[in-house]
Amino acid sequence: MGAQTSKVARKLPTKARPETLQSAPKESSATLKAQTEAAAEIKTDFIEQDGRDPHLHEHLKSIGPVTIPPTVTKMRTSDPMLGILRERKKADEKELERHGQDGTISIDAVFSLLEERKHLNPGEEDLSETRQRWTEKYNVDQNTLSTLLKYYNTMAITPVLADEKEGRRLGLWVKDRVDWETKVRQVEERNAAIEKAKQEAIKDNKKQNADISEEEKKLRDLFDEEH
Repeated sequence: MGAQTSKVARKLPTKARPETLQSAPKESSATLKAQTEAAAEIKTDFIEQDGRDPHLHEHLKSIGPVTIPPTVTKMRTSDPMLGILRERKKADEKELERHGQDGTISIDAVFSLLEERKHLNPGEEDLSETRQRWTEKYNVDQNTLSTLLKYYNTMAITPVLADEKEGRRLGLWVKDRVDWETKVRQVEERNAAIEKAKQEAIKDNKKQNADISEEEKKLRDLFDEEH
């Protein structure tokens, strides 16, 4: 045996097979495109029909609607914190019921009353119409009202003082609107006087510096002449 092996020569067919010629498409490109689109539509309907499972549908109908349990955590009725909250609510309700019946008045009502007084004209506080309106508005008796107006007041804040380095304001006791405006005007006039004095001091300082510069110039000229 030699080193070379014999190989079968590969031959191509000289004639086309009959089935190959018969299966060759004879339609035009437009006809093929229409057939492709129709096939796609038929395939989509088939997929929809195939996706419908009558057994699964009947099974879901037998189960019925799904009930989702609430996710809110129910608090225990024996929780001590609930008892505290209930007692606080009862106390607040009693406070509202008691308000005005025994001469008491809330701090918010006191603040509103005293703030309202600062906007009245002089003498208007002592009018019977004003007192009657306040007793009805704030649900307080005449004795309690007189005590509040005599011994209590809210602060009236003035503008910042011009010589106050930390920007603080004065808190004043005022009786009515005119008293408030007068005290505010006094602070503004004081601030204006301080500002005026400050500007005059700046002018005097500039003038003094100018006089010193002129004197220095004369001395310099005199020194130059001597040399």
